[in-house]
Amino acid sequence: MHRSSLAVVRQHDSTALNRDSRPRPTVLHGLHGIGPIGNPNSRPRSELSALESRSARLSPNTLLVRAWRSLIELRIDDALATVAQFEDEIARADGPIAPRSRQFAEVLRAVLLVLKSQDGATVRAALAVLESRHRSGGNSPALAAALRVGYWKVRDFDRYYAVPRLKHAVPTHRGTHGLATIIGPTFEAVVEAEQLRLAVATRLARSAHERAVSRFGKRSPVTARAAVVLAELLYEEGHSAGLDALVMESLAAVRTSGDDESALRAYRVLARLAARRGDTEFAFLILKEAEVLAAARDWTGMMAESLMLRTELLLKAGRTRDAAICTERIETLARDYRLSSDQLSSDDTLHVSHALASAQVLVATGDACRGARILRELQATSCGKRNNYWALRLSVQLADALLGCGEQAEGRAMLIQALQVGARAGVYQTFVDAGAHVAELLLSLHHATPQDSRLPPELRPYIGSILADRAQLRRGTLPTRASRVTESLSPREHCILRSMSCGLSNKRIAQELQIAPETVKSHAKGIFNKLAVQTRAHAVSTASALGLL
Repeated sequence: MHRSSLAVVRQHDSTALNRDSRPRPTVLHGLHGIGPIGNPNSRPRSELSALESRSARLSPNTLLVRAWRSLIELRIDDALATVAQFEDEIARADGPIAPRSRQFAEVLRAVLLVLKSQDGATVRAALAVLESRHRSGGNSPALAAALRVGYWKVRDFDRYYAVPRLKHAVPTHRGTHGLATIIGPTFEAVVEAEQLRLAVATRLARSAHERAVSRFGKRSPVTARAAVVLAELLYEEGHSAGLDALVMESLAAVRTSGDDESALRAYRVLARLAARRGDTEFAFLILKEAEVLAAARDWTGMMAESLMLRTELLLKAGRTRDAAICTERIETLARDYRLSSDQLSSDDTLHVSHALASAQVLVATGDACRGARILRELQATSCGKRNNYWALRLSVQLADALLGCGEQAEGRAMLIQALQVGARAGVYQTFVDAGAHVAELLLSLHHATPQDSRLPPELRPYIGSILADRAQLRRGTLPTRASRVTESLSPREHCILRSMSCGLSNKRIAQELQIAPETVKSHAKGIFNKLAVQTRAHAVSTASALGLL
């Protein structure tokens, strides 16, 4: 049987070996490419615990198994910390460390950096490690998935599509099976959405989410990533029912996974859902929480986009001065970042967020021509990124700016072209959320005669649906968050809610408060009713976003 050069060798610590002179068999778990054969969870926890307890320190190979387990659950920060611990252990190890363990640790770190980093130079360096492994015979579906994620991040789509589509690992190889069939398809869903194949993207994300729930449960980081990608896709397609709960139950895992992209997607879709139902109070609270998290984790890209989303909300509320201040904060953030870092990709994120926020403020304050110039520049610089969805969103915003500065013919032509693309792709919410000038032209196109409008007849029902949704939102027919939280929580309910946020069960809460478990259940039901939620996790997340914890 061919053995992978990246096999993880599970063995006892050298101290345990010294105590027993009998030769111990080496247990190999390998797959051609990356990772141990079989899920590390497939070994009974009691056996792992017994193995680890034989030494005060974990052996290097036990650390690798732990890091791999964290990776397939998408606990990126935990996995990176464990790899760093492995490197510390081998640096001070008395005996030799198997080259295969070192190689596996190198590839494992590369996969983690590809998943985590938004910096182009870091991702390219990690890709070099994965490509080397791939050339030397690594042909697992997991390695292929990691390569595709990396190529997507550096926008190298020629190599992205050149990665061979291997059959998924067989069920006995469940460690790599999860990376190939859950994490990989979740990223592929994002790529398909960028190429305006929303139906395919939604199918991929839904399938990945179902697999993740089945294998890891609803509150795992890998499930959370699939959930927020699915929620964003469904939101763009015009759905909203149940999306709040889908994202809220994933929020705790998103906060702690070390995955800033998932965190940004989660907070972005929650803010947009709140704004859609007219609940700007909750939208601002969600974005404030996103900014606090970004500041705590030093996620500058997420901070900039959160501020840009806040700018959009402020402009819709007519608070142009506050929106301008928010734009200045993004500019300061970008300037400070340039002075302290060489990382160009995050700087690009800051630049784009600042440019968009500035253009929106200019259009809203009557200087639409300057706003249009900024949006044109963004369009020009985005051409090489092969992100058709982003190009469509920019076209809608540019059309709004052109219409605002009197360039009616160009703005009209651009909007009609965007509508044709959007109708074919199933894009919906981008047009519902568009600016006032676009909305005015949509209304004019819908009510004009076919001869006057020169509008393709197949677009008329599509535009009518967009206008109907906009009208519903203006009438405020959707319930607002503020109306649901007017009744404040009692002191006892506050206390129980705080205990819930610490993960305590009803029985444990009852013991600490010296009350009956049934009383705790009764209070919990009252909390759920007042916060309009159905689960403990949703209650804690909602209360946190509302500042009740």
